[in-house]
Amino acid sequence: MQSNLDLPSSNIFDNLDGFILNKKHYYGLRVFYEDTDAGNIVYHANYLKFFERARSSLLKVININQFELKKNKDVILVARKAQIDWHKAAQLNDTLLIESRLKYAKNSSITLEQKVYRYLDCKKSYEFLVLGVFQIVAIDSDFKVRRIKLILNNSFFKE
Repeated sequence: MQSNLDLPSSNIFDNLDGFILNKKHYYGLRVFYEDTDAGNIVYHANYLKFFERARSSLLKVININQFELKKNKDVILVARKAQIDWHKAAQLNDTLLIESRLKYAKNSSITLEQKVYRYLDCKKSYEFLVLGVFQIVAIDSDFKVRRIKLILNNSFFKE
């Protein structure tokens, strides 16, 4: 069933995938109850989900469609290594900003550094919470490594 909503004429969904500024991708999200443990603190494993959402959104912003990569080129982008350092915990209803930047690129992998910040509305500033470093590789359906630099031929991934 369709409904005619009285919404602004501009596209309210323009920024769901974040934006790129100075070779860094920024992705925002809110912490929901389902993201937290009994103490209303973000469950540690959920940061992996937050980081993955930010990486997927980054690809969408630079017009790399993971579904089309798999369908047309038999390429799947997967995380090979992950390192996470928790400094402070995010909590229920926090507004988070995930910053992603290229750390370095090789022929068969890229390494991204991702940081989680909490937005402090009262101070109009950001507080650093978590650091993640991820090595991403491209594989085919036979799990053979593919050259990722040819696939991710975008200025964001150029050093």
